[in-house]
Amino acid sequence: MSQLEVLNKSLDQPILEALKLPELGELSLDEKPQELVCLLCPEEFPPDGVDQLLKHLLTQHNFVIADVPLIADINKYIRYWKNKFLETPLTAYCTSMQADVSKKDCDEVAEVREFSLLSDIVPEDRMLRHQLQTDRLEHVLKVHELENNSTKFSRSCLFCKMVFDRHASLFDHMAFGHNFSVGQPANLVFVNKFLDILQEKLDTLICLYCEKTFKSRDVLKEHMRKKSHKKLNPQNKYYDEFYLVNYLEFGKNWEDLSREPGGEEDEITSGFDVEKDENYDWSDWKDNVGRTICLFCPANYAENKDLFQHMVEIHGFNFQKIREDDGLDFYQQVKMINYIRRCVHLNTCIGCGTLFSDRSSMLQHLSWSDHYSPPEKEWNQPQFYFPTYENDNLLHCLEEDDDGKGANPVIVPEQVGLDVSDSILQDEGFRKSLMKRSNHKH
Repeated sequence: MSQLEVLNKSLDQPILEALKLPELGELSLDEKPQELVCLLCPEEFPPDGVDQLLKHLLTQHNFVIADVPLIADINKYIRYWKNKFLETPLTAYCTSMQADVSKKDCDEVAEVREFSLLSDIVPEDRMLRHQLQTDRLEHVLKVHELENNSTKFSRSCLFCKMVFDRHASLFDHMAFGHNFSVGQPANLVFVNKFLDILQEKLDTLICLYCEKTFKSRDVLKEHMRKKSHKKLNPQNKYYDEFYLVNYLEFGKNWEDLSREPGGEEDEITSGFDVEKDENYDWSDWKDNVGRTICLFCPANYAENKDLFQHMVEIHGFNFQKIREDDGLDFYQQVKMINYIRRCVHLNTCIGCGTLFSDRSSMLQHLSWSDHYSPPEKEWNQPQFYFPTYENDNLLHCLEEDDDGKGANPVIVPEQVGLDVSDSILQDEGFRKSLMKRSNHKH
């Protein structure tokens, strides 16, 4: 039995029936932080006590962790290595180094001490850091999607009593109605927490830009108006948590990305822009035109190139390489995507056609079997012209994303010269009969 027959047999409903991509389910936006625990002893620290933990490791255990700010989830990182060190000695993963240690308030060198350094030079540490970054990005994207689709949002403006049921409408109102901009609403995440922080600052009479405290609300309002402080300070790292761009690439924030060669600083920003003058131009705001969803998991992206990169890094599926190697034209790409969507919906391997009881088993099979090249005889079928999911934005963006490399060009054949002298339309009587039939129908 061919793979196509397996698909048709596995589906109770007709193969051409359009499905709907699943909505994101309930997701906890505020996870309860866990206590930090020392890697080398039972001592615990509060969730925000990272500095205390690092000081403890340094002074009590002569232990140093490199590049801590680049670790996406320090708690999970610590717990992973704590479990490791219960079974394995530090020397298996840590580098030893010696350093001069001085007494406090004394320039004289007291002693030379040996420290253990844990860093991403160790492949396992590097893989752990990347996995934590990927997990955090996936979580942030799910939160972002949930917030955008939420029907429970209800907040009043920070500067007036108007209430809004969509956070995008609220931020637009504050931008255009009160000249207070935090950037494009589509770039924001953890919105309620963000608004709570801004509201608390205003309630305690703190300027949102310079962080100074004032005697009364009227004085604060006048200060923010005169000093043009009705904005956020982009150099304040505290706000980076609320902008998607700061989660996209391992170890980099918006400033790092904007400094890269070829980077366009006006395209990659912290998410909020500093107003240059009173006539600040809002024409560069971009609408949220819909996101494309991964073929194998719920991850979604605004740009196809980001989605394709995700599928390569997370799932090992290189759609662009397959497209270029096989020279797929636009319609062939459509058929392949609809075929893969159908297979994944049915928990069926896209390469060998094996049917699994659940999605995770199927994905696990794909990862070790490397069956990411679907056979052409299975996907290149007319029924896959029809979308598996009627709201699949990936299909709408294929033509825009295609740069022409490797794709088969659409060739329009030259028109053959036709001799119309013998055409029946040359008969005047026949033409009049057609006109009579047409008038009779009307």
